[in-house]
Amino acid sequence: MKNTKNIKTFLAHLGLYSLVILSYFVIFSSIISSVLESLMMGTSQYIALPILLFLAALYIIPLWKWYQHDLKLEVKKTRIISSVWLPVILLIAFIIFQELMPTNPSENQNNVEMLIAYQPAFAFIFVVFLAPIVEELLTRGFMAKFFFSNQVTSLRKLLYILVSSTLFSLLHRPATPGQFLTYFIMGVIFALGYLCRKDIRYAIALHMANNLLAFLLLIFLR
Repeated sequence: MKNTKNIKTFLAHLGLYSLVILSYFVIFSSIISSVLESLMMGTSQYIALPILLFLAALYIIPLWKWYQHDLKLEVKKTRIISSVWLPVILLIAFIIFQELMPTNPSENQNNVEMLIAYQPAFAFIFVVFLAPIVEELLTRGFMAKFFFSNQVTSLRKLLYILVSSTLFSLLHRPATPGQFLTYFIMGVIFALGYLCRKDIRYAIALHMANNLLAFLLLIFLR
């Protein structure tokens, strides 16, 4: 009887999570592509960018409220996830490593570089602010809410980090194992940030900081 209930709960959560993913590809992606297309056709940034922010808010705010509603996240602190500085240190170290050991850019990276070249203001809003919020809610927040709300064992924490980081990497469409590993490691760092504070805003802040630095490097080193 208990197993049947657990299966029903899992399937219900799987259905809800599928809706979250579907909303990302249908609603959020449509908002981004529609506004970008209007900019490329000559619409003024003073018109298109406020519309972008308005439409994005209409999508993100309900998503945020849904994530926060009845959220019960239990995480048993360990030495690895007890320090709020560890994710920051790991992120800085990984950024330095990437600069010293560059890899072939992914399709996602090429698209971002092209976006910065032709629509820098749009790219800044999307890359630095909108993408980190939505991606962290999708791959970290709702993943924990629906499937990993109880992380009292090391195995469950490890499984959550692996699954969420894999999804995060796949979301960026890596074409090679090296590209997959790059995004996967970033996902691990952001997941550690989420677990150490039990607050998705910390993971979002780390993600924003990473994307901001990448944006600035592309602007000034291009």
